[in-house]
Amino acid sequence: MRAVIFNRIGWCTLLLVMLATAADAQRRGGTTRRRTATTATPQDSVVNPATGNAVTPPPPSSAPPASLRTDGISAPLVDTPRKSLRVDGVVERNLARERTPIAYDYIREDDRFWEKRVWQVIDIREKINLPFQYNVEDESGTNQLFINILLDAIKNKEIEAFNAIDDRFTTVMPYSEIQTKLAGEERTVRSIDPVTGEEKMVTTRDDFDARTIKQYKIKEVWVFDKEASALKVRILGIAPMVSRINEDGSIRASIPLFWVYYPDCRAILAKHDVYNQNNDASTISWEDLFEMRFFGSYIVKENNTYNREIKDYIKDGTMRLLEGQAIHDRIFNKEQDLWQY
Repeated sequence: MRAVIFNRIGWCTLLLVMLATAADAQRRGGTTRRRTATTATPQDSVVNPATGNAVTPPPPSSAPPASLRTDGISAPLVDTPRKSLRVDGVVERNLARERTPIAYDYIREDDRFWEKRVWQVIDIREKINLPFQYNVEDESGTNQLFINILLDAIKNKEIEAFNAIDDRFTTVMPYSEIQTKLAGEERTVRSIDPVTGEEKMVTTRDDFDARTIKQYKIKEVWVFDKEASALKVRILGIAPMVSRINEDGSIRASIPLFWVYYPDCRAILAKHDVYNQNNDASTISWEDLFEMRFFGSYIVKENNTYNREIKDYIKDGTMRLLEGQAIHDRIFNKEQDLWQY
């Protein structure tokens, strides 16, 4: 009987020791977890999912870095126009920002003896049109590419753009619509921060490549002034042309992106110089280039009964050029035939 009692006491003692050990272990484990949770800080390192290296993310209470761009994107200031802080040359150049175009000669309605409207295309890949490809920034940080000059003037509301649904300047086209045509619609995409691994939604848009503009269409009027006995030409509008590409990479068609009324642009174009590949010290303005006809072009349409372009009734490309040259010769000969000796 006594042996049974001692045996039960031994078992109870062993059970109490095991319970005390478990309770102590649980108490120390919970304390450790609480201490870990208490001492954890935002400075603990995390693994960069892109490289697999441990990095230290910024504290959540810190404010995001200030944006360096005007459009609100936190990126280095690499595409924002910057003015030169020193004289970039031998002498300080006069940027001629105060130049104004010379007013056109007044033509009375009764003196408009003969008139012909034509549409021409300027292909900037031709050698004479290489100034249209001059893609640099001047001392003030203004880009000198012709399409950028037009877009900046439209963005700053210095001139108005017109929708290409017609070439009579009937519908004003806002800059936001032009931007959508150039770079596409804004879209929201899912992005992962390479540092924190945080997933978030960002708004983005494709970048516009100005080098895709290869042609410009101009609308102009040739008129014979009876009072001055001279044939004069007046440019009415300029339209950058965009190409529509087929699935195989071939060009299906080139269509106007928008129209600008050239008389409204003269004051802007007079303030921007044209690149002279032979002498950097001798330049003319873009307004001078158009008025003095220092560009190469070919006629694609004349005012006609059916309102057709040359390509609508002539399919061969070489014959189209010859037909355009024939229209140009008829205009030139018209002036010569009006003279009497």
